[in-house]
Amino acid sequence: MPTERDSTYHSFRSGWNSNDEFFKFTRGRFVVEEAENLRRREIKFDLNNLAQAAADSVGAAQCSSIKKYPNGMFNKSFLMTMVDGQEIVAKVPNPNAGVPHFTTASEVATMDFARKVLNAPAPHVHACNSRAKSHPVGAEFIIMDKVEGVPLSEVWDTTQLQQKLKVILAMTSLQKEWLTVSFSHYGSLYYAGDVQSLAYNHYVNEGMAINDPEFAIGPATGRDWGFSNAQTDPAKKLTALAWYQKIVDALIPKDTSATSPCFWHDDLHGDNIFVDPHNPERTTGNIDWRSCHISPLFNHSPDPAFLDWDGLEPETLDLPERPTLSKLSTEERSAAMREYLVQNVFIGWRKLMHGKNPDLYQLVGFRKTPADTPFPFDFSEEDFERIKLDRDGVVAGTELVSNIKEKMGGLWPDKGFIE
Repeated sequence: MPTERDSTYHSFRSGWNSNDEFFKFTRGRFVVEEAENLRRREIKFDLNNLAQAAADSVGAAQCSSIKKYPNGMFNKSFLMTMVDGQEIVAKVPNPNAGVPHFTTASEVATMDFARKVLNAPAPHVHACNSRAKSHPVGAEFIIMDKVEGVPLSEVWDTTQLQQKLKVILAMTSLQKEWLTVSFSHYGSLYYAGDVQSLAYNHYVNEGMAINDPEFAIGPATGRDWGFSNAQTDPAKKLTALAWYQKIVDALIPKDTSATSPCFWHDDLHGDNIFVDPHNPERTTGNIDWRSCHISPLFNHSPDPAFLDWDGLEPETLDLPERPTLSKLSTEERSAAMREYLVQNVFIGWRKLMHGKNPDLYQLVGFRKTPADTPFPFDFSEEDFERIKLDRDGVVAGTELVSNIKEKMGGLWPDKGFIE
């Protein structure tokens, strides 16, 4: 006969699986191919079993409440509260998240490696499953600590300049730690039991080769390894790839410090960095390690996205002059001062990089230098004209989209959907 605890648990179980919003994409509407976009972001699984797995992973009797976080584009995340008050986060990938098994397995191992070896504030994982059919939940999942604090995006605009400089100083130190470790291969990190290990698989920490039996390097899981959709003509894509293969040796650096396999978090925007709301310069955690991978340093982004820099590459590290505001409207003054502040913070970031991470700053300088290898083939006049037409078409399309985006403001369908 069921006990009172069993009866209560059944009522929770029935409610959670019957709520369709837990499994669907509910963040907004897609402006194109909505049915297909929604399908790729909907996943059915047993939320009751996921809640029990979460409770078991932290030694709680059961889960008492579940709150769905705002939908990510590639996963669903839930805040689960246990009857004893513990809070954890459960994350389930959508069908569009990446290659089954490898994407989840790599994310879990990456967070563990980041915490243990790189001293990065990645969440601790309590339980996981990377093979959907092997578990009663019926889906891949990760159960991990809830990161304390608030996203940096919530406080960045109101944070004082001195505090912002302390934030970027902390980020400089974190990147410096990443640069102390290099690897034997390109790819993504996994636990050794989750992937076929490569020969001579190791990482190098402060000059010492370490053969860690816990971790292995396997296939790269980054979503940015696919082809761009900007050019829709397959023949032109193949031609561009063939040309690229001929010039790649002229493009890549000769300096081994820029080409050695390096681990990086390339998606440090304001929603992926958590800070103490009362002390914003104190980072409490970094999230979304799903697409982190090992590739040449020159392939990584040296500048974190939360800096919000979309201007040209600075010619010098001199701070910009304060704008003249007297003849501007109130709205124009606000925009000018915001741009001035963004420039100051970015220059401050680059100054810190120059002083504390010279290898990374050298990479920034490399991007400005001409190739020292002769161009390996010639274009005919016909080729030039065809390329020019394609280029002009892309530029015109980009400018048109930018103008429409500016006029629509908050109604612009970012990533194809509207909140």
